[in-house]
Amino acid sequence: MRIAIDVDGVITEAPEFFAVMTRAMKAAGHEIHIVTDFDEHFREQREKELAAYGIAYHTLAITRDKLGYCRVNGIGMAIDDDVCYFEDGPVPVVVNLFRMNQ
Repeated sequence: MRIAIDVDGVITEAPEFFAVMTRAMKAAGHEIHIVTDFDEHFREQREKELAAYGIAYHTLAITRDKLGYCRVNGIGMAIDDDVCYFEDGPVPVVVNLFRMNQ
């Protein structure tokens, strides 16, 4: 399965949990996509942050169009803290339980 995971509000809320989860899922053959609405200018900083957290992943996608990215890349499930990115799409979304939008 291809899985998309957001950073801010998801991984940042429980980095230890997501480090274990992403390593286990990647080892089991799943494809992990980190999909974040962030400034492309800070890609290197974001990569260092993910490495410091111990997050295992295949691809870091920085895009405002998370749903479009998921459609094009055959993502089967997305974990995000903001369902608004996926309101018009068929991608099953798990809203992060560590933090709910205010």
